[in-house]
Amino acid sequence: MIRQHSASAPSLLPTGFIPRASCVCFLFLLAYLISATSLADDQGVPNYAYSVFVGTGSYKIDDRTVYVLRAPLDFNLSEAEPEAGRRFGMRLLMPVAVGLTQYEDFVDIPELDIEDIQSISVVPGVEFPIWLTDEWTLSPFAQLGFGMDTKSDSRSIIWGSGARVRWEPRDAPQWLVGGEFLWAGNNPNNNQPTTDFTRWGVGAEYRIDTQQQLFDREISWHLRALLWQYSDALRFEPPLQLFKLNSATEVGVSVGFSRPFNIFGYKFHQGGIGYEWADDFKAVKFYTTFPF
Repeated sequence: MIRQHSASAPSLLPTGFIPRASCVCFLFLLAYLISATSLADDQGVPNYAYSVFVGTGSYKIDDRTVYVLRAPLDFNLSEAEPEAGRRFGMRLLMPVAVGLTQYEDFVDIPELDIEDIQSISVVPGVEFPIWLTDEWTLSPFAQLGFGMDTKSDSRSIIWGSGARVRWEPRDAPQWLVGGEFLWAGNNPNNNQPTTDFTRWGVGAEYRIDTQQQLFDREISWHLRALLWQYSDALRFEPPLQLFKLNSATEVGVSVGFSRPFNIFGYKFHQGGIGYEWADDFKAVKFYTTFPF
């Protein structure tokens, strides 16, 4: 079948992109404003407790640097197949994070010395992708695990729950738009108080196809921009200086592959680098997927 195209100039944006994307942003902003809590409390949050939610990268906070190595492992237990009438899936989440805090230069690539490991976090969980329509996917999730500070006897039970939403417009498949709500908390030992925070995220990714191949796979370029908002400021304690993070912006570029790589059961279609910043906070991040 041959489709007829009008003579008008092609648009990078799909039909209805701006109003729909604006609606997603508005809903997340409205939910954030409703749930926002006071930031007056100066109690710190142990950095290791939430490193599993932060992502791999080098994080600069004032004059100290923490390097987080995060393996966001996940495994499909049951895939949704809308074409076959099955719109529900199940995914096992198994993120592991290791925190290194012995680096003072933000651009240094750390040498993996076992004595520099500051923290370890493991927070498994399940996610349930639900195809609402051919373009919209909702994925609620829940996680429960633990974290430990290797330099002390500090231990913590860590949890997280929330939902991700993704829009994949059929008339412009090069676009991905999504958002996330996360509520995370930790219950440390040694009679320390339980802490928690909420995070809202919204972002978009644009794919640029190429005619090139690498590792017998067609490659593409992916550009993305993300906005993160914390309704209760994310904080870091010593050995880092006390620091509060209310919101952050992230941009990134990645290389995508037509077929996924499979490393010990972890499948990914892309690999990229991003830069995240706030007032006195900056981070170089590495990722293998669109976060929503």
